[in-house]
This record gives sequence, structure tokens and C-alpha cells, in this order.
Amino acid sequence: MLDPIHQFKMFLSKYGYTESDLNQLVSMCEVVEFKKGDITIKAGVKQHQIYFICKGIVRNYIFTNDGQVKTNGFRMENMTSTGYSNYNYAEDLKAKTSVECLEDCIMIKIPFNAIQFMVHNCANSEKVGRLIAEHHVMELVDILIDMETKSLLERYYNLDKKFPNIIQRVPQHIIASFLGTTPVHLSRIKNAKTGPLTFVNKFE
Repeated sequence: MLDPIHQFKMFLSKYGYTESDLNQLVSMCEVVEFKKGDITIKAGVKQHQIYFICKGIVRNYIFTNDGQVKTNGFRMENMTSTGYSNYNYAEDLKAKTSVECLEDCIMIKIPFNAIQFMVHNCANSEKVGRLIAEHHVMELVDILIDMETKSLLERYYNLDKKFPNIIQRVPQHIIASFLGTTPVHLSRIKNAKTGPLTFVNKFE
């Protein structure tokens, strides 16, 4: 595994940041470690940071009206992790979703003041912010389209393409929650691999 700070700088360097900007930015950040099961961000709580994942995988989740946990996204190595706060306004930092570590994780904690430094002092930050936002939007659009156009089994295996080895790294009941089905139904259609696949809108 690369040194976490070096890994973070490599991720940012592809967006054209200068070495001076990178050094000043990382001086505001810190390397943090979390254990499997740790909650890094809680929905409804002010989120004063985002994270860059150096090692590990996390899920974003919410509670449904009937109290069930619904997984609505995954993030893994070389991706940013957020609860989707509005970072344009300091007073509107409440996270929309919670974030749970599904493995032991090593991350770079990027505090709000570092984000503001990037926005106000780094030439490419508006472009970078737009690109990252567009990427998140396209991920959401892809999920919505896949729900309407692809079978459950297709979406299951496409998930492994988007997040390599996620099937081996994440418990099936969590993957089933993301796909909008039950672990029993997911297991059944994986074993059958024949005939039309029925979508079951139930979470476990």
C-alpha cells in the first residue's frame, strides 16, 4: 500500500494542482484509521469534513420510514466519502446519509477549512468540484436507469465491475439492500441463473 499522503496527492495531482497547493492542502489534513463497523458520518449531524479513502470500503445508508436500513451507495479506495452536506455554506453542513466502514479503513480527513482553502486559493478547484459533482450525479443516474432497464442479476454483476471485488468484500445482505431485494431472493436468482428475474422491493 502507498503512503496515504502520497496516495492522496497522486489523486489530486491529476486535476492539475501545483505542488505548492498540494503541500499546503495536505498540511491541513490528517491520516485517520477506522475499524470495521465504525460510523464516520451520521445523517442529520453537521459534517465538518469529507474523507479520501486510501484503504477499505464504506457504505452510505439511510433509515426508511419503517425503520429498515437501506444502503444507497458504496465508496472504496481512491474515492471520496461524504454524507452529502452542502459545502457551499458553513451553516448547512448536516449530512444527508450516514457512512459505515465495511472493512478496517485508512482515510485522509479533509476538514471544512481545507475545502474552503481549495475553493478560494487553488485555480482548478471550481472545475474539480464540478467534475466530482458531475461524477456523483452520473452514478445516481446510472443506478436509476439500471433499476428500470436491467435485471437484478445484471445489476448484481455490474456492481462488481464498478467496485472491483465488492462481492467478495461486502456481506450479501448489504449488497441486497443496495439492489432493493432480500438476501434470500438474491441468493435464489444467483443459483438459478435462468428465467426472468423479479424485483422485490423489500429490505432486510
